[in-house]
Amino acid sequence: MRVYEIRGDSEGELVLSWLFYEEKTKEFRIEIPFDGDEWTTPLLLSSFVKKGIYTVDAYWSKVWVQQRIVPIDRQNIAQILKDNGLTEYDEYQLLILANGRCCQDDYYLREIRWDQLPEEIQLRFEKNSSQ
Repeated sequence: MRVYEIRGDSEGELVLSWLFYEEKTKEFRIEIPFDGDEWTTPLLLSSFVKKGIYTVDAYWSKVWVQQRIVPIDRQNIAQILKDNGLTEYDEYQLLILANGRCCQDDYYLREIRWDQLPEEIQLRFEKNSSQ
């Protein structure tokens, strides 16, 4: 499992959320801190905060990732993959190649170890993974 902090340049040292990627299943999941607010949380994720939802399921987490990378139906996708040393379209690899950045905002990813996660997020992730 890979774990990333979602940060924003304009937010300083504030961690806005955490992105989890399970390599075996190729699934993403996002955890938002309980004190996250809709103004600093990335746009798609802010709709969850408004509803009081702080664990973003695999489907919506993947949608968030897909909004940050080159779409699979891009006209020159073969050349983009080749230029980046990829032989096939891989959402995770494209996300990491760009450090999670996209042109629409200033958010980025920073990989961390599991033991660097706040205990509250570790417990919430484990609880939601067992359901």
